[in-house]
Amino acid sequence: MSQQNEFDPLFEKMKSAELSDSAKRDSLANIQRKLSRKRPHFIPALASGITAVAVIVFLVLFASNSAMFENISSGGAGEDQLVFTGSSENWAIEYVVTYPREDWEKIVYTITFIGDEVPETVEYSIEGTSGGSSGTDTLYADRTVSGTSESNGAKVQENEEIDATIEWDGQSESFLLTREE
Repeated sequence: MSQQNEFDPLFEKMKSAELSDSAKRDSLANIQRKLSRKRPHFIPALASGITAVAVIVFLVLFASNSAMFENISSGGAGEDQLVFTGSSENWAIEYVVTYPREDWEKIVYTITFIGDEVPETVEYSIEGTSGGSSGTDTLYADRTVSGTSESNGAKVQENEEIDATIEWDGQSESFLLTREE
């Protein structure tokens, strides 16, 4: 006789057995506890694993490509930024040239009033051999005017001298911006 046949009469007796109220409550509580357990879902676990692998692969490729790293850290075209500065009795200018993309140039300039009586507006012209910037602006509270320009034409050269002219309240000053080393 098999073991299964031996248990059949026992199970028959258990079916007809009456459970106490406390046993019914305990059984129901156990069933609810088992149903309420959160099991990890396969799809989110798989997605997070794939994401982790993708990030690791990107970092390895990025770190191994030193030219790419140098390109990003230096402003875009593998060249350092060029900084030109100059000042006069009442004005100082910082003119920064960077290369965000190959064959592309970005210029950020800041004109600062260093004199005594702060003018309300200023007219300026900053010109180099590759072009320049000009305008009429109101000074900010920190005595500055700033601006940007971008182009993919002629580029500012390392040894270039840039002419600056500033006019305000019937006065005018001109001076050269030279490259900081």
